[in-house]
Amino acid sequence: MGHNISAIILKGAFEKEKAKELDLIDIDLGFDLTMFHIDHYYSACWQAKLKTKGNLDINNAEYMLYPSEIALSELMVIITKTDKPIFAIISTDYFAGIGVQSANVYEKDTLVDSKIKSINQSLKYLGVKKKLGEDEFDTVGLSKHRWTPEYLEKYYDIADELGV
Repeated sequence: MGHNISAIILKGAFEKEKAKELDLIDIDLGFDLTMFHIDHYYSACWQAKLKTKGNLDINNAEYMLYPSEIALSELMVIITKTDKPIFAIISTDYFAGIGVQSANVYEKDTLVDSKIKSINQSLKYLGVKKKLGEDEFDTVGLSKHRWTPEYLEKYYDIADELGV
């Protein structure tokens, strides 16, 4: 079975209504963490809408369409109403046990540790204490989220309309 997601995992409080306005649908992971599914098209559209430029630094480039637009940091500032939100951007692309994953942790737009490259490392940094017999990924239930939700499909067309 495959596993193909891109998401932001935010540490701490945020404004639910503001997140919803930005099409960020929250999934509580416990440990004061919230996941928001995103993809490259979503981030490219918000980069254009917010008129931001540039990309966040990333540790690894294995994932070809890794969403790294600076707009993602700005969205986290907007929904948290803090100057320095702490969040990770994660991506998986697996099928039948073969594939890649990427993870980077940020404080606003600054990469916090260039050694963090895996999702488990990022979750550990964000405060996840793994359960006995599980890794951090399974402890927060990421194995239950296998695909990018359909509501993000509209961003393919919006990206095309915006020319991004």
